[in-house]
Amino acid sequence: MEFIKGMDISFLPQILDQGAVFYDSQGSEREVFLLLKENGVNSIRLRIWNEPENVPESGGYCDLKHTIAMAKKIKQHGMSFFLDFHYSDWWADPGKQNKPKAWEGLSFEDLKQAVYDYTKDVLLKMQQEGVMPDLVQIGNEIRSGMLFPDGEVPHYDCLIQLVNEGIAAVREVGKEYGTKVVIHLDQGGRYFYLRDWFDSALAAGLDDFDIIGVSYYPFWHGTFAEFKDTLVKLVERYKKPIIIAETAHAWRKTADGFIGEQQEKIAGFPATPEAQRKVIDLVMNITASLKEDMGLGIYYWEPVVIPIKGEGGWASNMGIFDEEGKALPALECFKFDRSQFKPKEIAKIYEPGKVLEEIGKEVMLPRTVRVLYYDGSCPEIPVEWKTFDNSKAGNIVVEGFLAKINEYVSITIELVEKLKEDYNFIANGDFEEGLTGWEVEASDDRIKIELHPEFIDPFPAPPVNYLYIESPVNFTLDLTKELKGLVPGEYNLQVEYRGTNTTGVDVKLFAETNEKQWETIIYPTDEDWTLYQISNIMVGNGGIKLGLKLSSPPVFGKIRRFQLTRNT
Repeated sequence: MEFIKGMDISFLPQILDQGAVFYDSQGSEREVFLLLKENGVNSIRLRIWNEPENVPESGGYCDLKHTIAMAKKIKQHGMSFFLDFHYSDWWADPGKQNKPKAWEGLSFEDLKQAVYDYTKDVLLKMQQEGVMPDLVQIGNEIRSGMLFPDGEVPHYDCLIQLVNEGIAAVREVGKEYGTKVVIHLDQGGRYFYLRDWFDSALAAGLDDFDIIGVSYYPFWHGTFAEFKDTLVKLVERYKKPIIIAETAHAWRKTADGFIGEQQEKIAGFPATPEAQRKVIDLVMNITASLKEDMGLGIYYWEPVVIPIKGEGGWASNMGIFDEEGKALPALECFKFDRSQFKPKEIAKIYEPGKVLEEIGKEVMLPRTVRVLYYDGSCPEIPVEWKTFDNSKAGNIVVEGFLAKINEYVSITIELVEKLKEDYNFIANGDFEEGLTGWEVEASDDRIKIELHPEFIDPFPAPPVNYLYIESPVNFTLDLTKELKGLVPGEYNLQVEYRGTNTTGVDVKLFAETNEKQWETIIYPTDEDWTLYQISNIMVGNGGIKLGLKLSSPPVFGKIRRFQLTRNT
């Protein structure tokens, strides 16, 4: 079977109506579909919204009329067609699954019938127009459910009844066309989330489907090694082929762009045209590495967009065309086929982070370094470090040799006279006394809030407690503390956070006084603990309120080492 090299280009009609013009890498103006096809794109995914005219921000796009017009172009260019039902008048994702306005007052039985009737009606109209889709997904990223509140997890019995109505309609209309049913979830690098969902859905009576679809954004959904592990385990457990229904990476950083420096670190690759190309190449190789061709292919989410000066968001740095509409190097990735799979080629050597130590003391350097291969494997490779002088303050760069792969790596060591021991004005900032002194306000009593110990080298040092938060449903949670009697002055707040991420996750570290509010956005990753801080907080006689605010689809988070220090 030909490897799918697809794109979701649902924004294209809107962009063309705004006057966009596209060019190849040489600067020649090109018709978009021809340009994509020449570079290997063989499939297009389109979302469909029920009645987008009910939502002014939609511009009326992604309705049935626009979708059929786009589908005709897809078929004319010999590409396969993947239809994405959102079952909403506008966006549906893990953070929001809003019913179409026309369905808001329906009983559950009538809602089921509406899903069936709408799905069937859309497909019959497409059949009449000669644009029957090859793949159909029932809902968009439905790990948290769909058509809230009726189909919201953990009410799998209701959710699956709704999903099954969509499946039945596809089977009825699409049988003679061989149309495949896709179940699409986010968190492509988090096997435990996907296993729990599919086990629960199957237990609730999920009808047979054909393909597992996952979203995998490396700045949200785990490491590349976790992505590979997830795909392998899903195939083993459910015996279904897999499509990467959505993936993407930035080609630059922008002040108002979609991702920034923190997400670069999480993804493991910078936001550059070359790194964007490498990330797509990696996702294709990892997908193609599945045995028996069970990795069917990938779809890049909305690559055909052009940055508009002064506007932020996805188009500013996540597409594969620059500000002039000229194709970036990533477009060439779509010429990939299975014969180009390169399992033992190195994609990245993860250089270790900076080490801080006092002058004259032994510096503990890592014994191994992670190396990522294009098949998604990421072993720890032994490293031999050169000797260095630790008798003077300052930064030194030490080179290491990875004999097993004949490669070099480096590490930066910062040597100081004395490590600081700043006084922490937050009592119980390490949760040594549980949640004493902290206020927790949660939106649902099913949210798990627990204290866990974590042992940190050198062993046997006492454990550091962290607060563990996990929700089976969309939720909000505020963790706050008020401090009075502080000496007026300038303070710094920090916390360490670790957790999972996806569309709709909003985590903020905040501080507020009577005069002002401060906050910083937390970009969760479960690869390691990340330090977040707010500097130069002016505290007067009224004291300060501080903490974390979370608003999110089902994820988990870990919180530790709250610290408030005063600038001297």
